Amino acid sequence: MSLRLTGGGLNGIYEFLQFHLHWGENYKSGSEHQVNGMKYAGEIHFVHRNIETLKLAVLGFFMESVSNTSTSNIIHKTTATDIYKTNNSTLVVWQKYFAVSEYLRLMNNATTVNLNLASLMGSNLNNFWRYDGSLTTPPCTEDVTWTIFKTPIVFSDININIFRHTISFENYRGPQPLYNRTVYRNFLHETILPITDYFCCTGNMNNLANKHFLHAANKLILYTFILFTVL
Repeated sequence: MSLRLTGGGLNGIYEFLQFHLHWGENYKSGSEHQVNGMKYAGEIHFVHRNIETLKLAVLGFFMESVSNTSTSNIIHKTTATDIYKTNNSTLVVWQKYFAVSEYLRLMNNATTVNLNLASLMGSNLNNFWRYDGSLTTPPCTEDVTWTIFKTPIVFSDININIFRHTISFENYRGPQPLYNRTVYRNFLHETILPITDYFCCTGNMNNLANKHFLHAANKLILYTFILFTVL
């Protein structure tokens, strides 16, 4: 028996392989993607493989980090109280993960924890960006379908500090140039204001992305995911 993923515009059935996290030294560095120049504290990757073609598909979620005293950056308006108001069911599952992670201090340390993978992803899977790229870690395999969800998963900075202080200060590769890749999105209006950055994943692609989206709106806007059906 395996956990499998279908829908969302992905062709075929994908089996779940693993998930991992990337993080940085503070609340605005650590994500391996950025939108209009905006970066997040980290990024979660759920890696899947097509059961027939063996092509990889990664579902990516931004990790937004907030301190108990709030932050002065205008973009990161979420407070610690908001975490428990809007993200409670997701955070409960993640707390189980953080609880055991705190004790994994050496490379060969291991433990077992029961997690609901769908709950780890949060409740809003409606809006996302998509493009064909490569893995961000060796062997940097090409022809990977990336789906990056718009709504971040919000954590307390205390949670992410567990990784910074016990595993590594940072664990991410910075965003790479798009080159000739096209980024699609399945929503009409962009709400993240552009920030000047030469490696911005959509900063120079807004018009092109809009054009492709409008041509495919009837198809993309109806995409939904069926998450982790045991087959």
